[in-house]
Amino acid sequence: MKTRKKSLSILGLSLLLVSSAAAQNYIYKPASLTKQAVNLQKIEGAHLERFSKPFEIQRLSKNVYWVSASYYNVSVVVGEKGVLLIDAPIMRGERILKAIQQITSKPITALAYSHSHKDHLGGAAAILKGRENEITIYATKEVKEELVAHGMDIPAPTKILSTKLHFEGIKIDVGSNINGHTEDNTTFIIHDGDRDIIHAVDLVHPDQLEFKDFSLSHDVLKYQTDLKTLMSLEWDVMVTGHGNLAYREDVKFIQTYIGDAKAALGQGFGQTKFENSIKPGSPYAWFEGYKEDVVNIALKILSEKYRTGREEEFDLTAKSHLEGIFWSMYTR
Repeated sequence: MKTRKKSLSILGLSLLLVSSAAAQNYIYKPASLTKQAVNLQKIEGAHLERFSKPFEIQRLSKNVYWVSASYYNVSVVVGEKGVLLIDAPIMRGERILKAIQQITSKPITALAYSHSHKDHLGGAAAILKGRENEITIYATKEVKEELVAHGMDIPAPTKILSTKLHFEGIKIDVGSNINGHTEDNTTFIIHDGDRDIIHAVDLVHPDQLEFKDFSLSHDVLKYQTDLKTLMSLEWDVMVTGHGNLAYREDVKFIQTYIGDAKAALGQGFGQTKFENSIKPGSPYAWFEGYKEDVVNIALKILSEKYRTGREEEFDLTAKSHLEGIFWSMYTR
């Protein structure tokens, strides 16, 4: 395992509390095409501002760039002769092409898919349209199978990925053991000089509580394992599917939040008797009533720590988080 060369003490960064959860003091600056982001640096601006811009570009290393187009993010890897693009979000293909033209005059020669959700791949046709050069489309076997199984109108992968991808002198580790959001979700760790950039989609929404149901995860327990997996890997900065750049502190925030949610649900279980929910009618109603009683107790407890300063966000998402964790605790 590579020794990490950066240290927070060298950067002179201090700890502070954010929403009562321990986190690093992030640095917010305008996106820069030329100046490489330092550790813990994020892009300034709220989500609405980011959504309204055609695109933003932030250099992450000598050859790797973060491109955000209306709240969807991609990774751009500039090789010796061409460009590798990771993901192609729907309705954003043309804007991403314009962003890449600002980065380099080299042609796109490769496109990689992170997972089979159309919102992250629906712009692939626009990326490929009118290309004079051949573009290799990379995906894991799982991603290809999902595209076929669901009959998705997405340009088919032409080369299957395993655990490594060597793109014009740049080494990329490919991971397929991220299974909470989707079974086919893929991570890419790009090794470029002394920087390791991970492209990991729909697992972390930096500076926010997670989206509904933990980003529509089909398995909350696997999602929690995904977070542990992310923390076990060697990387410096994360390109997420949506929002800002992310760091390990963002992953830790979610883990702390989930731990607090579990503790709050534990109190809810302790204060609620299932027999009080048994009434005439369908037993489905009994379980729903019991779940509501437990979750509502937990919601009140969780709100004391996480609602202030993010009221709308909390009210839109927190109950779905608790409901998912409730069933995982009840059945596992």
